[in-house]
Amino acid sequence: MRRSKAISAVAAIAGAALVLTACGSGGGDSAGGGDVTQNADPGSIGGADQVYHRPQVKDIGEVNVAVEENFHNYNNFIGATNNFANTLGTTQTLPSPFFTDLDNGKLVVKIDGDLMDSVKVTSTAPQVVEWKINQKAVWSDGQPFACKDFYLRWLASSSKAQDANGGSIWDTSPTGYENISKLECSADGKTVTTTFSTPFADWRSLFSSGGSDGLLPAHVLEAKTGIPDITKVTDADKDSVKKAAEFWTKGWLNFDKAVDLSAGPYVITQSDLTNLTVLERNPKWWGPQGGPAKIVIKTNTDAASAAQQLQNKEVQVIAPQADNNVAQTLRQDSSSYTVYAASGQTFEHLDFNLADPILKDIEVRKAIAQCVPRQGIVDNLVKDVTPSAVALGNLIFMPNEVGYKDNYSDLKGTSGQSGDAGIAEAKKTLEAAGWKLGGDGIYAKDGKKLTVKIGHKIVQRRADTVRLIQAACHQAGVDIQDDQAADFNSKRLPASEFQSALFAWIGQPNKAGLYGNYAAKDDGGSANYQNLNDKAMDKLFKDANQELDYKKRIDKLNAVDKAIHDDYASVPLFQLPDFAASISSIGPISYVGVSGGVLWNAETWQKK
Repeated sequence: MRRSKAISAVAAIAGAALVLTACGSGGGDSAGGGDVTQNADPGSIGGADQVYHRPQVKDIGEVNVAVEENFHNYNNFIGATNNFANTLGTTQTLPSPFFTDLDNGKLVVKIDGDLMDSVKVTSTAPQVVEWKINQKAVWSDGQPFACKDFYLRWLASSSKAQDANGGSIWDTSPTGYENISKLECSADGKTVTTTFSTPFADWRSLFSSGGSDGLLPAHVLEAKTGIPDITKVTDADKDSVKKAAEFWTKGWLNFDKAVDLSAGPYVITQSDLTNLTVLERNPKWWGPQGGPAKIVIKTNTDAASAAQQLQNKEVQVIAPQADNNVAQTLRQDSSSYTVYAASGQTFEHLDFNLADPILKDIEVRKAIAQCVPRQGIVDNLVKDVTPSAVALGNLIFMPNEVGYKDNYSDLKGTSGQSGDAGIAEAKKTLEAAGWKLGGDGIYAKDGKKLTVKIGHKIVQRRADTVRLIQAACHQAGVDIQDDQAADFNSKRLPASEFQSALFAWIGQPNKAGLYGNYAAKDDGGSANYQNLNDKAMDKLFKDANQELDYKKRIDKLNAVDKAIHDDYASVPLFQLPDFAASISSIGPISYVGVSGGVLWNAETWQKK
């Protein structure tokens, strides 16, 4: 079974009828986990849209969870804050019409039947979607969850208001929302009707929370800004738009009980934004109560130490970065611990900052891409956790998805060993571009050595990844330096303060939201931290997002991926194993990155 909401950097897919079904399994309550699979057409997974209702469960008291990074900001829907860690606080609190369930090993997009009475396409020409909200749905202060919350999300993403630098004052991706020409509210505020000026394939992603999509309490913004009715605000009212955007981008930063309300099973009662976040049952929640009365989320950046906490009974659940030794140690005692590991939607990659003086040279980016030992990284750091792992060849589709095509097979830097074809090709690329090999074995040009720093969060596996890249690329005459920092993901990455960045994006079965990661900033790329500016690619992606035939859309999305490859903007490395472990007496424990990681189904946890 599953949980209250979703997370992602992405979206959902084309229209379908509404059918009420039983709840999903929430899967993964067993050692292993295996590969998560994906249907060819996310719009017809399991037939028509399935509806999920939370089960009645028993009270199991307090559960302590160790994670590698804790909650920082309540509004995770702006470029300045977008971070998976924030969803640990919001996955059980912010309302989401749709979410991604793990149903018998498959990722399935479902309607939250406790939140919504129905969601359906009422017209295809033009495309019209009707969203009916449960009459009982309220925020944790007792105010109705209603149409104005949808309107605020639409306004934040579709507004054309700009700052002095020509960027959006809302700092929010327009993907999908800019296709909506009209959003209408019923008299009681419980029915939302969206009319699209142009088709949008991933309409199910809209208003459904994740890395770039979600709903926040509009009545809080109204009270804090003095705006009497947010649904009356348009870009023509410049003063109100400015006030609303100011609160949208700043009012929900960090944690404040007064504004960080919940319309889910839990509410955040405490957070120091670094080491501790506490969730407790939401007294205004109208659905079945969650199993844990309290969920205490603790930070532990070291996987081995987190496993030790589990063994010492300091915590009952852990979700560290996947670690070979930890997985093997806990699996050896299967009577005491349950280990979940599967190939999900999270993928590790290396991004180049195209604004950097050295990396703005495409030949330099190409050479580094050629010498990165992708298969060697997988063999040394990933295979013991997920034996089926391969070097990733796509930034949009995962190897276990229909649509996957290896668009990076030309990069021959596989093992990183002496004689590797990729090392030789990298040298040829640099020499053709005028770089000269120095006596120290490092190329230089115009008096500058070819030195590139790889920035990343302090995680042992990422430090090990950098060491493997250093060893291989040094043979190609490139000096790679490790540039790790505790606040890399939360501060430096969104500020583009890096030469190259090693991190993971969390994808989804559906792909529209990835647009914001790669589109030019003045074209809606709110999470384009690497400063990629390829207008032709942007156009390809927009066209793909309007394609309602999913088979045709696969081809168009692969053309997008090939365009990113041709820019040598990013090097895909591997699917990051979805990994979690728990004491064997609590479950079902699994991990769905797009739905909030290990906490995705926390309301269903029970003692066994």
